[in-house]
Amino acid sequence: MEILAEPVNPIPDLSQCAREPIQIIGHIQPNGLLFALSEPDLIIRQVSANVTSLLEIPPTTLLGRSIETVLGAPQFEIFQSQIQGNEPFRTKLLRIRTNGRVIEMYCIAHRHDRVLIVELDLVPGAHSLEPLELDTHIRFPLERMQHATGDQDLFRVAAEEIRRLSGFDRAMIYRFDENWNGEVIAEAAGPLPVLYLGSRFPESDIPAQARLLFLMNPSRSIGDVAAERVPIVPEIGPLTGKPLDMTRSFLRTAAPIHLEYLRNMAVQSSVTLSIVVNRRLWGLVACHGAGPHRLDQPTRSVCELMAQTFAAQVTLRIENLALQSRLTSRRKLEEHIERVEASESPAQAGGSFLAELLELLAADGLVSSVNGCIAYRGDCVTEELLRPVIAKFHTITVRGIASSNVLAALDPGAASYADQASGALYMGFPEGTGDYLLLLRREVVKTLVWAGNPDKAARLDEQGRVRPRASFAAWRETVRGHSVPWSELDLENASFLREQLIRLRASESLRKSEEHVRHLANYDALTGLLNRHAIHVKLEQCVKQAEADDSQLAVLFIDLDHFKPVNDRHGHAAGDQILKITAKRMQHQVRSQDCVGRLGGDEFIIILPGLDLETDVLKVVARILRTVEEPIEIEDGTRLNVTASIGLSRYPIDGVSSEVLIRRSDITMYRVKSSGGNAFDLFRRDGLEDKTHV
Repeated sequence: MEILAEPVNPIPDLSQCAREPIQIIGHIQPNGLLFALSEPDLIIRQVSANVTSLLEIPPTTLLGRSIETVLGAPQFEIFQSQIQGNEPFRTKLLRIRTNGRVIEMYCIAHRHDRVLIVELDLVPGAHSLEPLELDTHIRFPLERMQHATGDQDLFRVAAEEIRRLSGFDRAMIYRFDENWNGEVIAEAAGPLPVLYLGSRFPESDIPAQARLLFLMNPSRSIGDVAAERVPIVPEIGPLTGKPLDMTRSFLRTAAPIHLEYLRNMAVQSSVTLSIVVNRRLWGLVACHGAGPHRLDQPTRSVCELMAQTFAAQVTLRIENLALQSRLTSRRKLEEHIERVEASESPAQAGGSFLAELLELLAADGLVSSVNGCIAYRGDCVTEELLRPVIAKFHTITVRGIASSNVLAALDPGAASYADQASGALYMGFPEGTGDYLLLLRREVVKTLVWAGNPDKAARLDEQGRVRPRASFAAWRETVRGHSVPWSELDLENASFLREQLIRLRASESLRKSEEHVRHLANYDALTGLLNRHAIHVKLEQCVKQAEADDSQLAVLFIDLDHFKPVNDRHGHAAGDQILKITAKRMQHQVRSQDCVGRLGGDEFIIILPGLDLETDVLKVVARILRTVEEPIEIEDGTRLNVTASIGLSRYPIDGVSSEVLIRRSDITMYRVKSSGGNAFDLFRRDGLEDKTHV
């Protein structure tokens, strides 16, 4: 069977399974007891009905009585002290006495929805690793996983060791894809034939609410699919007014449809271990038995440890590979960008760089639109055919980037050229010209092997009930219209490239405008004032002129008070607005022949040539202090206040070089700021004076 650019969808009836509240199923498995207690009195409010068969006590006798009735006084005291402590409750081996018999049970407790849930797991009949051997049962399997040479070797070793430790007939590593379909990537079956390696299972086999429970719980056990389910008495909990939520209960029985699913696979018992990578359910370890089989609590804990160690190894390998790939690709991208920048003709070099993008981003073709000019490289589809896809990309971009490995999902017409291009990565440019780069990937035809027909993952019986599929025989599907997916690293590299290309385009534009280039070289981009370099050059010129004219010169070093807290609280955009408004205000307080510049941050320099200190300079300083402290209304309507600290040095009294004048006005400004700010002062030759010779 072949399908064209269409994902496999579960039949509509399966939505019923996805909505089933499996955590409030109301029943447990018969290999243990469950008690729902109130606190702090530890009174039994709900109990599993099998207390009659296991303890020979009717449920009605226990309801309303202390759990001490079941545990006995000595064990109850230990239980009570652990429950009341701050430490997590540790699994305890208890000996329950009833009518002259002693039953060994493991006690596990947890709190959920204001209820203390206590579960007692029968020891007799459970598979056990006792006596637990550190080397055989823990150190050896951990070392095997740590020393696995490759990913597939790691998967195989994990499956083998968990099968060996759990005693099940078969153990499989099951990995989810981006659509939550699963694939068996390793299978250990001992002497039995390998049945499912490489097989896929549809998302509906493990619906969303089941995946959530696997994310919350490290394991899930079913000792016998044929075992009779045991109800919770009463069904409605008196503490909550609703059925008992058994989200974290290990005795919780499975939904009938899942038990039938396992029977159809010829599985009578199972343990499923969660594989969580970066807080996401990466996959599962599925252990199957042909007969009844369950684990005691220590053995189950060892298997959970193995699954968690496997998850840690997977995480480490994923992160190491991602880091190496990121460093390698970024180095190549930066080298190419540097060559473009160093070339005499960035436009021509940029053209050759586009061809190199095919290799850098593993693309087969590239279509570019720059200033209305369409260009092609590699194996391409015409821009005319791609227009609907490009238009769709333009509406779904995130910071200028969008991608798809199934173009027909964006535009049904893309099916006509799917054999040439089935995936694309779009980079849009922000100038409003409609310019873009579109990298294309060709179709990759895949044959998927499913464990049963995924289109018939379930069926309706005569009563209209949903039943799982009966066959898990290999079912092959040929999938077309898909390309290799774009990875997170591809998107990250595309974002970096887009930023660099935008910068290169800006640089090219600057090359075409000499006047603009000079302006950027001498003026601050934010405020339009002279920048640090230009203000130094201007001051040197003014000093030489003052020397020639035998005139005076004043240098004001201005720093805004408390600007950083304002910037941190209201954001950089508000801070930039304050700087721009303040710069304009200061320009309005000086003459045309005076110079105002920005050194950087919130620091400014004003040069006042030819003014008399007593009659003119001090008036300018006063005007600047007043205008700076006037309230500034930012874009959201908030009115903010800043003030200024001003240090003043004079030529030739305080220095005869630009460096000394700026340094000494800077020293004076800091003296003002340390005294509270919102003032000015003249340079004084005291302990703060630097040692630079005039």
